[in-house]
Amino acid sequence: MRYTPAALTDEHIHQLKEIEQHLSAAAGEELILVAYAGQPDDPEHSDNQKNPR
Repeated sequence: MRYTPAALTDEHIHQLKEIEQHLSAAAGEELILVAYAGQPDDPEHSDNQKNPR
């Protein structure tokens, strides 16, 4: 699969930053969340995943 940056609104970005802070506090070290949108390399493969037999 290929990945491209997810299209996020300012509100989504704010929410991700809050989640990062909470997870970092729980883990005891700084964590960074990265939001990507999956892009299938093979469109036929993607169709098979959507409609498994």
